[in-house]
Amino acid sequence: MILVLDTFPASSVAKRPGRKPSLLDACREWVAECEAAGHTVLVPAIAYYEVLRELELRRAVSQIVRLQAYCLQPSRFLPLTTAHLEEAARLWGEARRAGRPTAALQALDGDVILAAQVLSLGLLPSNYLVATTNVGHLSQFLPCDLWTHILP
Repeated sequence: MILVLDTFPASSVAKRPGRKPSLLDACREWVAECEAAGHTVLVPAIAYYEVLRELELRRAVSQIVRLQAYCLQPSRFLPLTTAHLEEAARLWGEARRAGRPTAALQALDGDVILAAQVLSLGLLPSNYLVATTNVGHLSQFLPCDLWTHILP
């Protein structure tokens, strides 16, 4: 199975284990268990960007280094292209016309960019799943589930 990480699961790989177990700790362990079980884990550039900007805001240098070390592996990272942006714009317009917006009118709308990146892979829907905390928006474009519902 190919697992695509949305923002929260992607952010978990940047966190070091805490003294008090947290949801991020549990998610980081889940990601590791998925890889150990043989699943391919992918990180779309838009999810990487959304995590990175928050870490930059907090100047969380060590977390940025961990995020980069994990996400920017060529076998894991999905770079963003002009074709992805064009497909995202098409998905955005289609969702708006259908009355199913995924973000505020002026928002960048990372969900449609993530969807465009994943759809460009040409995978059968039965071969991948997006691990997220936002099933409502992403499910209109992609097979997805809460990361807590996905077994490693």
